[in-house]
Amino acid sequence: MKTSRLNRFAGIFLALTVTTGVAVSSNNYKKECSKRTNSEIDFANQNSDLIQEQNNLNTKTDLLFLADDNPGLLAEEKSGILLMREEEKMARDVYGYFYDKWNLNVFQNIRSSENNHYNAVYSLINMYELEDPSTEVTGTFTNATITELYARLIKAGSSSVQEALKAGAFIEEYDILDLERLLAETKNSDIQRVYGNLLRASRNHLRAFVSVLKTYEVEYTPELMKTADFTSIIESSTERGNPNGQHMRNGNKNCKKKGNRKGRGNT
Repeated sequence: MKTSRLNRFAGIFLALTVTTGVAVSSNNYKKECSKRTNSEIDFANQNSDLIQEQNNLNTKTDLLFLADDNPGLLAEEKSGILLMREEEKMARDVYGYFYDKWNLNVFQNIRSSENNHYNAVYSLINMYELEDPSTEVTGTFTNATITELYARLIKAGSSSVQEALKAGAFIEEYDILDLERLLAETKNSDIQRVYGNLLRASRNHLRAFVSVLKTYEVEYTPELMKTADFTSIIESSTERGNPNGQHMRNGNKNCKKKGNRKGRGNT
């Protein structure tokens, strides 16, 4: 049984990427913040170094082969995988639209990250021979709820760059809650590994959107998450991935020099 299982899935891997860096350089931040105060520009500069560093660090892809001891999927695990395929596509498509409209690098960088997540979920679909719900057409979805949410977010974020950033933070809240629920429903190590990476990335993306909103003098208020849970994420350090699918914290307490201070970023 063990040999046949390994043969069956030979060459199939999970593209568990930790390429979720939000790499907004100091120069780009200065341009985007040029009409704001010097203190706001300093805030952006202080956060850009770690963001770029983590983007460079996390461009590698972990190739994790199918665990031999996993049973077949439960019904809720199948539906969860298909849901996350649609959610990751929605996030990617929304951020792509906002980047084209507002030319703000945070959208482009997180869009690239979401595309990697979209592909990682496809690895589960391929591995377990599920029918892919993705239409591969930008802005279209099989899931009716995701279709409605996409339209609502595009409309809201088209009114101003601040509303677009709020829409981004909302998407990350939405993903965090779904991923936490789906993780609680499964004991499948492959699914846990993929979802764990996606969940860590969503927390980092939420931190990034909230940080950029602050440069516009906007304090984001969570719409879906409990305030205590939201605050715990925002006040904690950026998370990094490691080859074991766990994560590391990277704090900023000891970095005091301007330009070297470690700020919010994504793994």
